[in-house]
Amino acid sequence: MDIYLQYAYSYPHKLAYRELDKPLTLKEVWQTENQTKLFAYLHIPYCEMRCGFCNLFTIANPKQGLDRYLAALKREAQAYRMVLPDSQFEEYAIGGGTPTFLDADQLANMLSIFQDDLGVNTNNKYGSIESSPKSITPEKIHLIEASGINRISIGIQSWIEEETKQLGRPQSMDVATQAVERLMESKIPEVNIDLIYGIKGQTAETWQYALEKTFAYSPTEIFLYPLYTRPLTGLAKWHGPPTNDIRLSLYRQGRDYLLSNGYRQVSMRCFRRIDAPIIKSDYDATINGMVGIGAGARSYTSKLHYSGHYAVSRKAIKGIIEEYSNQKDFTSVQYGIRLNKEEEIRRFLIKSLIDGGQLAIHQFEEKFHQSVLDMEVIQDFFSQGFLEQEGDWIRLSKRGLELEDWIGPQLFSSQVNDLMNSFQLT
Repeated sequence: MDIYLQYAYSYPHKLAYRELDKPLTLKEVWQTENQTKLFAYLHIPYCEMRCGFCNLFTIANPKQGLDRYLAALKREAQAYRMVLPDSQFEEYAIGGGTPTFLDADQLANMLSIFQDDLGVNTNNKYGSIESSPKSITPEKIHLIEASGINRISIGIQSWIEEETKQLGRPQSMDVATQAVERLMESKIPEVNIDLIYGIKGQTAETWQYALEKTFAYSPTEIFLYPLYTRPLTGLAKWHGPPTNDIRLSLYRQGRDYLLSNGYRQVSMRCFRRIDAPIIKSDYDATINGMVGIGAGARSYTSKLHYSGHYAVSRKAIKGIIEEYSNQKDFTSVQYGIRLNKEEEIRRFLIKSLIDGGQLAIHQFEEKFHQSVLDMEVIQDFFSQGFLEQEGDWIRLSKRGLELEDWIGPQLFSSQVNDLMNSFQLT
């Protein structure tokens, strides 16, 4: 069986979104929602290069338009602040793309928009920002430190230049090393380093080298990502699907190495240093909403998920960003998906079990007035050894964790699968 189906960190997937029957105002969308425990997300759709594996909503090395994009971001943030004046954000993330692609002045402007216009207290709430080796300068690190951002993530992917070339992202190891050393010496409390396994030509020996070199820095977290070859990406055009798939053996190699060297496994991808404190907040992704600003950002309420349009090709993404940058009114919602009770249940299961979560049996029963243990799919997962229970909590077992990208999609509804399969990707 193919165990690498999809990274199901959210549900329903954006491919299931469609034009709404009629536009809704932000006030209509949020008026009955709890606005006191929200997540804030800010999206910067730019990078210095487009990696061959990437299907994110981003374009590489734009020559102009960044300041206009930030001006639109400010208008959108102000629209939310006007409609949700009492909103309280308990967690946040700044992603993309690569937010640190912005120059220092633009990055400072972006942080001001997030803090002053949207109202996110970056100093007192837990949050993260994405970066890349080439774009993270001492000046930008200082801005991030001054904003009180707790965590920074950097995509190294591989410490071997030939392997990064195979990923469509030629990368100087000197630049990568200098970037990581800067971050480890910074005052940013948590540093995460991303690695990828399953690269063409990668072996158990080169993977071990990547693990050991990364471990030597002792970052707070290490994320191990399986390589996906997705439609319309560079890798799909250059190589097609992998012919010798050793991803599972490399995953197990990485997992066992990190577990035996002072890290604990949080999810299939995430390994966190044992001595790093467990982060807790009042935000709960299974029941609380999210406000996303930016051309590719999603927002979630209990009954409606919405966003701008989605694309993968540079031409299509560029057009969507241009439309966003010219938009004057951000007070209406036109594109998304409504959640009925069945979809709410499926989302609760996915958000609880996938990507490092755990499911509270009593919370499920209180919300849906039924026992999660009576659900056929949950019984099936237990019988196959994918789940384990400890008191009121259900979580993925060791076997379940390595099958996370297969288990998540098993919880998708047929309606969502049909919508995803019929989406015309551009």
